[in-house]
Amino acid sequence: MYQLAVDVGNTKTALGLFEKGRLIFQWRVRTVHWTPDELWVLVHSLFGASGAPLPSVVAFACVVPQVTHALVGFSRRWIHTEPIEVNPETAGMPLDYPNPGELGPDRLANAVGALLMVKAPVIVADFGTATTFDVIDSRGMYIGGAILPGVGTAASELFKKAERISPVDLEFPENPLGRSTVAAVRSGVLFGAVGSADRMTELLTEQVGGQPALLATGGWAEAICPRCRAAFRVCPELTLSGIDAIGRKRRFGNG
Repeated sequence: MYQLAVDVGNTKTALGLFEKGRLIFQWRVRTVHWTPDELWVLVHSLFGASGAPLPSVVAFACVVPQVTHALVGFSRRWIHTEPIEVNPETAGMPLDYPNPGELGPDRLANAVGALLMVKAPVIVADFGTATTFDVIDSRGMYIGGAILPGVGTAASELFKKAERISPVDLEFPENPLGRSTVAAVRSGVLFGAVGSADRMTELLTEQVGGQPALLATGGWAEAICPRCRAAFRVCPELTLSGIDAIGRKRRFGNG
């Protein structure tokens, strides 16, 4: 049986086709406010172009409410199945958190995916529209984390608020000492993200009571993590793997 796992972020959406927990196809598209029928056209075209078999079940994590409704409608109408939506009730993740309803589904999926790969304690960094840090302690309990502006978000706000700074392509400069405005912006935004990742990891490690495993995912992870002092292991499919595991466990009673 093939399961479609969908991770809807504010900017990008990742889709993965899994067979018995193994990722066999994946795609990344720009997030838009699809209708259920538009989602079917998108999925059908992606699967057809890739030669992938159509799924029979669906699980998803979504931070865009309008797309949540579209995913449910798409799954019911076109896949003929009730989808599994990642939330504190479905995730099956032990939580030591005052208000679980506040937790984003992507963060829950990251936590579940992390424990498929390493033993607790673990810190997961997700470098997307927002940069999130999620902490699982030595008991295997999710205990909290931190949320920062993502690399692109921070740069976008800088370009909006600073009238004399024009937008630039974000790529790491060879030298952190900017000798032009463009180089200075690149250095500040990108090396600043590296520094904040290291510092947040230091602070959160103090809360765990042990040396945690460090995992990273998200669009900026491969560029930022090799420059960090913290020894992050980059796992691009972490969120999708967590979504798939939650879907399988809820539907079939196994991970």
